[in-house]
Amino acid sequence: MLALAHAAVGLALLAGGPTSATRPLVTGTLEQGMRLTGTPGSWVGNGTIAYAYQWYRCDPAGAKCSSIHGATNATYTLVAKDVGHTLGLTVRATDATGTTAAYSALAGLIAAAASRNVVSAQPAVTGDAIVGSPVKVEGGTWTTTPTAPGYAWKRCNANGRLCTPIAGATTDTYSLTAADAGHVLLAVVNAGGQTALSLVTGLGRTSPGPVAADRPTVTGPLQQGKRLSAAAGSWAGTGTIRFAYQWYRCSASGARCSSIRGSTRATYTEVAADVGRALGVTVRATDSTGTTSAYSALAGPVAAASATLAATAQPTLAGAASVGRTLTVRPGAWSVAAPALRYAWLRCNANGRLCTTIAGAAASTYALVAADAGKAIVASVTATAGTADQAVLTVASAPVAP
Repeated sequence: MLALAHAAVGLALLAGGPTSATRPLVTGTLEQGMRLTGTPGSWVGNGTIAYAYQWYRCDPAGAKCSSIHGATNATYTLVAKDVGHTLGLTVRATDATGTTAAYSALAGLIAAAASRNVVSAQPAVTGDAIVGSPVKVEGGTWTTTPTAPGYAWKRCNANGRLCTPIAGATTDTYSLTAADAGHVLLAVVNAGGQTALSLVTGLGRTSPGPVAADRPTVTGPLQQGKRLSAAAGSWAGTGTIRFAYQWYRCSASGARCSSIRGSTRATYTEVAADVGRALGVTVRATDSTGTTSAYSALAGPVAAASATLAATAQPTLAGAASVGRTLTVRPGAWSVAAPALRYAWLRCNANGRLCTTIAGAAASTYALVAADAGKAIVASVTATAGTADQAVLTVASAPVAP
């Protein structure tokens, strides 16, 4: 079965809101007048996590979804307007660092009251969502046990919405193709005149091994003698997921990276050789199907031990990483209160490495252009306090969407 895991190291240092480890779940009988119950799934965050709910009514493909006015509790009673539609639940989780959202699989199709055949538990899909491997729909609970059900498969976005039919996929088993990478799948099961959607698969991937849902992070003061901590990020995989770490020392632009011998733990103490350099960590995640790697954003440059000005928390970027949208620097924290700041922007590869300066970009905001598509964007923030200067890189954006 597909599992999601989060490394236990450094969880209290995560920023930007909790991380969803397992998708929210909707249970209940899919019939007008019956009550559905939403559970938030499991989350990793900083301290107490509060949950808010919003139910949505969607078409059978999970498109054209509209929020249901007033449906903001963990339970929802199905009404006449829901008949023939699917329902979705969005859970917004808030901790001390911010708010993030996660999405249930679609629940439906909703039957009319007193229907002859009703679904009280959605079918599930078993198997690893790996290109070239099969998945199978099975189970589910019906008022009338299906004798000759019909099947169709759909390809959805990562949130299990905007699903489109997969041509020719009409049996209870489906083998993933290259087009399924980065998508989740569901099966449409028709039995006794009632149609039900299955729960969704995990995110389709091209090779065995877990998939990183959130990139690894590095936190801690960027100064010689101080200790950095790595968190592995969130991963989807099969069974137990094990993590291995390797720290790298790079130039300030993320080029010419070399592994730091013996630095294979989730923590790393910065040394003299790191001064003026950027550091990164690679996490290798292994499950029962194989091993894959993910890369943190660069952290640095590292200040000397004697420096009076050093970054104690790396700056971050706010805004959607999409062409035409604007990114804004959030300044992080410094050893000196309120230093003066100046900016430069860098265009990097998708892993946040091999960065080059973007000409003319010198403000605290940057409007993304077509040349940024597929690239990760980083800002270099230089702080000045008295005669002291210290530059630090922001956490890299996600690869920019076209």
